[in-house]
Amino acid sequence: MDQTHVTGIILAGGRSSRMGRDKAALPFGDLPLLSWIVKRVATVCDPMIVVAKTADAYRDSGATVITDRWPGEGPLVGLHAGLMATQTEYAAAVACDLPFVDPALLAGLITLSPGWSAVVPDALGNVHPLCAIYHRSVGQHAEDILTRGGGSLRRLLAVPALRVRFISEDELRVWDPQLRSFTNLNTPEEYTQATAVWRELAGS
Repeated sequence: MDQTHVTGIILAGGRSSRMGRDKAALPFGDLPLLSWIVKRVATVCDPMIVVAKTADAYRDSGATVITDRWPGEGPLVGLHAGLMATQTEYAAAVACDLPFVDPALLAGLITLSPGWSAVVPDALGNVHPLCAIYHRSVGQHAEDILTRGGGSLRRLLAVPALRVRFISEDELRVWDPQLRSFTNLNTPEEYTQATAVWRELAGS
């Protein structure tokens, strides 16, 4: 599949309650974290969409900013908004707190996506629905769940009508040997550790 025909969706509408400040605005390298992630994902996806709480947030992120219809209802809402705005057949959905998301991993998942509703990593003891590839039709299934009172990304992936392919660690390590793509930043301590790793990698 031609990667230039896969939309990138970055979810930036979370509360950042454990971090104590807006994760998307945290400095990372020489950019805000959100802009850093947009830049990485944009190497394999075009166009780029950011889903945020307000339409005028993150205008300097390098992506089109949209809002969701059910504020405060969790990441399923953000994924729904992004997929409903997607004009391409497939989209890569990435959380805004994955500073080491590897473009090679996303590109690999994209190559596996034809014929599937979703291609989702299963690594480090968890599935990772916010570092995954979705067919845009999944947005309607998300809407069905939300209009019936809401739910989770796991509930979405369990919809019987969807063909979901889970990708094992061994498969993922072909593209991202250290599985750094799944390093997420929820706390100040995790942010400090990640910036230290970034400085080490930048100096190598």
